[in-house]
Amino acid sequence: MILFIISQIFYEGFEGNFPPTGWTNTGTRNFKWVKRTSGVIFGTASAGVSVAQTSRDSGTAILQTPAINLPSINPNDTIIFSFYYRLPSVGGGAFDTRFRSTDTLKVQISNDGNNWTNLIVWDSTSLYTGANNQPKKVQFNISSYQNTSIYIRWIFVDKTYDTVNYNSYFNIDSVFVGVKTTKSFESKNNFIKIMKNTIEINQTEKPLKLEIYSSDGKIIYSTYTDQKKLLFLRKGLYFIIVYDDKKVVLRKKISL
Repeated sequence: MILFIISQIFYEGFEGNFPPTGWTNTGTRNFKWVKRTSGVIFGTASAGVSVAQTSRDSGTAILQTPAINLPSINPNDTIIFSFYYRLPSVGGGAFDTRFRSTDTLKVQISNDGNNWTNLIVWDSTSLYTGANNQPKKVQFNISSYQNTSIYIRWIFVDKTYDTVNYNSYFNIDSVFVGVKTTKSFESKNNFIKIMKNTIEINQTEKPLKLEIYSSDGKIIYSTYTDQKKLLFLRKGLYFIIVYDDKKVVLRKKISL
């Protein structure tokens, strides 16, 4: 059986001061990233950038994380970066990307803060993922940056110098960086096979203590799973308890 464990390295939900500690909010636009309390994705606030507004504006709006230190990982592990976004809604909640054909929103990564690589580039067509503005999640494998410090930024590039009748925002939330660890372990059920009047106990990688009780609560057999064993029992009801370092990891009722 495979078990996936996610260990958090970095998280931001934009619930506190804006920009958060260590983050930068720069660009050539007048309308930069702001803390949003409407169109929120999770909690009471998200980060948002105006992608259409009632006054003229053009240029860039850049929201950037502080340095995030990534560990070295094992070959089967993965470093993941994810966040949620929500498309603008206007009027009475009607869906509208409000990205002009020349506008783009880029998510970029860097290990020096100067040279950037695009993780994704959205425009008015590629960002449209269905006629709704429900929260959507994107996730990236950034394992190639292990054992380095990285920066991540969201950069909205506004090349449309016109106005609309309302302000429309693109929001992000729940920025997460973590390690996805893959562990394999032996199911506590798989080493026991129940057959007619017979219980087959197979060897496990780590010996476990196994006890079998009769229906009246009397212990009739106790062993360890250090080697394969066959037990022949009379027809009836039995209870199996398996221990791992004195901790019960399996309780099973069987009928032969």
